[in-house]
Amino acid sequence: MEILGIFGFVFAATAAGVLVYEHQTDVLRYIEGHEPPRRVAAIFEPARAVVDPLIERINWRARNAIYLASFA
Repeated sequence: MEILGIFGFVFAATAAGVLVYEHQTDVLRYIEGHEPPRRVAAIFEPARAVVDPLIERINWRARNAIYLASFA
């Protein structure tokens, strides 16, 4: 029964994440001239400068692991 709860939570979290992502990348918002708020971007910019290289390194490691796993 707990497994169903975990799957439900994962589904709900994924669905909420997709909705937020679609809202942020909505093309019509940019066509209409809506600009993203600069205050929030200014807060996250220093953190993003630190995290982006780490994400790139993790992506390459994941690609290598997937590539090796495809041989199995």
